[in-house]
Amino acid sequence: MERIRIIVADDYPPFLQELVSLLEVEFDVVATAADGKSALDLISRYEPDLVVLDLQMPELDGMEVTRELARHSPSTPVVICSVETDPEVVEAVRRAGALAYVFKIRVRKDLTLAVKSAVQGRPFVSPEPH
Repeated sequence: MERIRIIVADDYPPFLQELVSLLEVEFDVVATAADGKSALDLISRYEPDLVVLDLQMPELDGMEVTRELARHSPSTPVVICSVETDPEVVEAVRRAGALAYVFKIRVRKDLTLAVKSAVQGRPFVSPEPH
């Protein structure tokens, strides 16, 4: 069975590396980006199976990238990773087209599960942090 091909975008290099390290155990990370515009360019070039995006990035933020993908590549699932835990923000991102939302504080527990859920077309949201 082929491994799921993922593009990851986050503007904080240490966290980007953490995401890649977590994902590479079970998936193929085909490219990384430090901003939303670069992420869109890489997505059109590599046509990944799934995209993991930070919500707050320069150029285009994760919400804008998600909206673009919903318009031009609606079959590509999006997983958002963010420090933002406000339910209204989570809901806005889901309405924009993201299938999964992982709180950065729970990334080690939830990221792999979120990716697997999103690839199967099932929504996922991290449980509320306490």
